[in-house]
Amino acid sequence: MTYGWSAKDTSARLYRSAIIASIMMIVFYVYIYWFEPFPPLWNQFFSNFFLLLASLCAAVVATLIWSRYEKTDTPRRVWGPFAISLWLWFGGELSWGYLNMTVGDVQVGLPDVFWVSSYFTFALALLNQYRILQQPDQRAITKAVLFISAAVGAITLLIYSVFILAADSPSRLEVAVNSFYPAGDLLLAVTALWLVRHFAGGAFARPWVGLLIFTFSDLMYAWLEATGTYAWSVDHGNLLSTVSDIAYLMAYLVLFVGVLYQWLFLKYGMLSPSGKQ
Repeated sequence: MTYGWSAKDTSARLYRSAIIASIMMIVFYVYIYWFEPFPPLWNQFFSNFFLLLASLCAAVVATLIWSRYEKTDTPRRVWGPFAISLWLWFGGELSWGYLNMTVGDVQVGLPDVFWVSSYFTFALALLNQYRILQQPDQRAITKAVLFISAAVGAITLLIYSVFILAADSPSRLEVAVNSFYPAGDLLLAVTALWLVRHFAGGAFARPWVGLLIFTFSDLMYAWLEATGTYAWSVDHGNLLSTVSDIAYLMAYLVLFVGVLYQWLFLKYGMLSPSGKQ
């Protein structure tokens, strides 16, 4: 408690402050993105910095949640892989930002190793949650894993088939990787939301809502990149690339606010003075 606030007041104030800070970050990001008030190098730096900051905050808070549980606590098996996934995303953003600042156009490579790897640990987090809630036998687990894997593969192939036809001088590897991201985001988010009815108050499901926004931003980016529209849109100040990049930052911030909600709930209890979650 601070300044005479109750635990609930502290929790609510911190949560509101995080939302306000996130909104201010988006406004500043839009301002820099659209008006480019600084020299080109600094505009580019800030564009990368906000993504790094948002992904770092989400990873740190998820790690704090993981650390609050004892080794024998079952939620630790969920939050461990979840936190690792967010650190992998931070690694992807860090390596992408470095290459973007030093090389320019970033091709498929090291950042994608981080990002693609994260989907396996995200899937492990959900699988562990499924095991805790449903206590399925090995056959049910195998069927669930095969179904989700097949669904991701089918959606990725569908997106790839559309994009490869529309691509301007396509790099098949790049189109394939960019097609995988929205498919992975969508399946993880849908699976998590399917399990939400089992979560206490839906608190754990909040971070996964950000993946739905990632689905939109990744799908839009993949389409723009495949058709060669993204680079053109950036060069001409077109709204398409702006919407795609802003949605990407928003997805990180929604993810951050979601994990912060869970951490505040664990540390202080219910957020609202009325005691409703």
